[in-house]
Amino acid sequence: MVLAKQNLTKSIIESLNPSPDGKRLYYYDLKIPGLELCVTPTGAKSFAVRRWTNGRSHRVMLGKYSPLALQPREFDADPLIVLEKNPTLTIEHARQLAQAVLGQLAAGDRPREIKRRQGNEITLGELFEEYIDKYAMEHTKTWKVMQECFDRYLNDWKGRPVVEISRGEVQLLINKLGKERGKTTANRTLELLRAVINKGKIWSLINVENPAAGVSKFKLQSRERFVAEDELPRLIEAIEAEENAEIRDYLLISLSTGARKTNVLTMRWEHIDLESGTWTIPDTKNGTSQTILLTPDELKIIKERFDNRKSFEWVFPGPDKTKHLCDPKKGWARILKAAKIKDLHLHDLRRTLGSYMAMSGVSLSVIGNALNHKDVSTTRKVYAQSARAAERTARLQAHEKIFAKKKPEQEPSNVVELKPEKTVEF
Repeated sequence: MVLAKQNLTKSIIESLNPSPDGKRLYYYDLKIPGLELCVTPTGAKSFAVRRWTNGRSHRVMLGKYSPLALQPREFDADPLIVLEKNPTLTIEHARQLAQAVLGQLAAGDRPREIKRRQGNEITLGELFEEYIDKYAMEHTKTWKVMQECFDRYLNDWKGRPVVEISRGEVQLLINKLGKERGKTTANRTLELLRAVINKGKIWSLINVENPAAGVSKFKLQSRERFVAEDELPRLIEAIEAEENAEIRDYLLISLSTGARKTNVLTMRWEHIDLESGTWTIPDTKNGTSQTILLTPDELKIIKERFDNRKSFEWVFPGPDKTKHLCDPKKGWARILKAAKIKDLHLHDLRRTLGSYMAMSGVSLSVIGNALNHKDVSTTRKVYAQSARAAERTARLQAHEKIFAKKKPEQEPSNVVELKPEKTVEF
């Protein structure tokens, strides 16, 4: 969260860009204290009022910014008439509406939006914004994934009051997503919907039974896919032949280090120590930092990228050099096609390193440390089969020594060799 005070004008608002690190930016107007402009990572801009009253923070959504917004005739007399309609607002409209909301808060009254929420008419879209702003951004590392999931699969419901959503509708939606988008996507969408509504109940924004509770999830089989031995040469050849240097080097580093996708994509030069040959990840998925001692081949790739760097911040910059490489899906699909490999995900590269370490006889604790698993049980669950294969190979090698016997000496054969009779020529 980034905070700044500005004399908000049309030109200033339109010059504000999204944060390169994916955070929401908040700007507060100097003319109307409490008037807030939020710029999301996607570039969307919206107004809200934030005010402390009786030791509590009240945040009232006003509407989205638009320089061409128009209002009904009654707006000048009573700006609050648009508060329930998620309107588009110019900065002048936002100031008028903010003053009306602040006036009600100062008088101890609640604006119409808050009254509407007490009547259980808050929409799913409004509740999700509250969930992201008040909880997810501060307490989770995957809030951007949540935002993407909501925008893709729950966007049609964002204008619906939560009280009108039924359990049957949720079940039908999850069943449809399972068939069209996959079981994992369906389950994650259900979990997100359930979490958002539960928070709304805890915050007393709604008082209804959670329609996502009791909905059946799909049973998932844990994925064990990794690059097979016969696939490896083709994959490496296809990666090294890739013309896009960012995609090529990103995949080589991902495969060789086994680091998580997001950590490799967001690798910064300040995280790399070329002299000691180390890469420090300050914040990983499990909430801890991780230091990776780079191998000579890995260090060679990084040094070449440093000598030819296109960005002084990102090791793997995107098309816009101020941002990192975001989603290499197209390049990955191109490489898989060239390698003639099917059903291989980017995350399977991480599992590939762990699997080959296990098959080489490396202990699960060492593999867990290499992959930055917080709990060794996670490592055991995923790589136990590979480790057992390594154990069997080791036993077979031992058996050759334990059960080896001298080869028996050549015994005389009981078979009588028949020699051809001499023939007499006439």
